[in-house]
Amino acid sequence: MGSRGGGSGAGAGEVRATWWGGDSENSALNAALDALAQETGTKVARETQAWDGYWDRLATQTAGGNAPDLIMQAGSQIPDYAERGTLLDLNTQETLDVEAIDEGLEQFGLVGDQLYGVVAASNAMGLVARDDLVGQAGLSLPGDDYDWEELAQIAVSAHDALGDEIWGLQDGGGDLILFVMKVRDDGRQFYADDGTLNATPEDLTAWLQYWQDLRDAGGAPPADVTAEGQGELPNTALAQGRAAMGFGWTQDYVAYARLSDSSLSLHLPPHVPATPSLWMNAASLWSVSSTSSVPDAAVELINQLTNSTEAIEALGISLGIPPSEAAREQLTGSLSAEEQIAMDYMSTVAEVSTPLNRLWPAGFDELRTLLGDLNEAVAFGDLSIPDAVDQFFTTATDFT
Repeated sequence: MGSRGGGSGAGAGEVRATWWGGDSENSALNAALDALAQETGTKVARETQAWDGYWDRLATQTAGGNAPDLIMQAGSQIPDYAERGTLLDLNTQETLDVEAIDEGLEQFGLVGDQLYGVVAASNAMGLVARDDLVGQAGLSLPGDDYDWEELAQIAVSAHDALGDEIWGLQDGGGDLILFVMKVRDDGRQFYADDGTLNATPEDLTAWLQYWQDLRDAGGAPPADVTAEGQGELPNTALAQGRAAMGFGWTQDYVAYARLSDSSLSLHLPPHVPATPSLWMNAASLWSVSSTSSVPDAAVELINQLTNSTEAIEALGISLGIPPSEAAREQLTGSLSAEEQIAMDYMSTVAEVSTPLNRLWPAGFDELRTLLGDLNEAVAFGDLSIPDAVDQFFTTATDFT
């Protein structure tokens, strides 16, 4: 954990704020809060931590009645925190001023009619390609209308052309977001409106078999290569130049581009126009603790982080794409080439996406971790696909 400005020992009138992130996010948020302190005099005690460990620490603080005033939240976590009464309903705060935020993003902070989070940044999933490897393979990527089978054919062709130590597509079989997209591509929502699974065992069987077939054909790396890259982007097959393509969020594209000496491009994932799989996603949200002693100041800080030109300039797209048109217009022309590509990509996504039918229900994060583990076990030959499917749906049933 890193802390700056007092950690949990905030002074009288200070706002305690916590967020997850690495150097880029910490630097940008500290710069934004410093700028706001100069402009408004608001002092903020800051508690930062990497994603790993962030939720355990926040859960401990919340259980102990010592939650920070301003909390960076994830859409998947808000229903649980809201259900336990630990977040302030922001709809009750008359001074909240976040009308600039894109209308389609508001849902990520809503639980029923109560607003428990304001989107801090948005993102969307994309297909990242190393232009050098794709070019060497003599391939071209499809435009905006292609399916998963076409992607598999391209991935296998890339491996055939580039040799035994380079694969076409980074293994995405353990990525629950991609599985959600595949189910939406097939014309259904992943979750029913009541939070039960719409996805079926047949869906998951086909999904895990798709990736096993890709690994067998060289379209995706073998299990040991994928395992070497777990945890950090610089270690992934895509960043290492051992895969020509891989999936990632828009901010991941920017990070990959900064790591690579090759030109990278960002494309739509497999896309069926009649049943769009993509959605505009909330990369992070700002919430206020229900036990905050300075709720008005915390709400005002949300206003400033959303609307202040100084804060928008300091944040750039370090947290993801700004969630308001005004912020995006302000940043246009000041971004690096890869940042501008990421922001332009979001405009494309806005035209071809459809919103999720509901927020992620309780258990989503557990299923996300579980699918990664199951896909890895299948890839190593330690688990059959039928057994993996049984484990996934047995666990999912426990949450309904």
